[in-house]
Amino acid sequence: MKYRVNRRIFKQYLAEEVRTLGSERKAAMRAGVSHTLVQSLRLGRETTKDGRKVPKSQVNLSTARKIEAAWGIPREVCFLPETLDARSSDQAA
Repeated sequence: MKYRVNRRIFKQYLAEEVRTLGSERKAAMRAGVSHTLVQSLRLGRETTKDGRKVPKSQVNLSTARKIEAAWGIPREVCFLPETLDARSSDQAA
């Protein structure tokens, strides 16, 4: 399942991590993700291998959970499920 990124909230948490750690690269390392991914999420776009710029607004569940845990982001504040399935609807009730 893909999780949509709320860029405004993401950038707020990222800015705090950068203030604490000193760089965006160190913030990415703390979360166990690539600096390129963090940069793509911050900018809202990524560059493909053939040089095209495409929107970047989603991550998979494991990436969302890594960033949430490392940066102290409450679950489903910054990363929201793209679609709700029957299981997540049952859990919410």
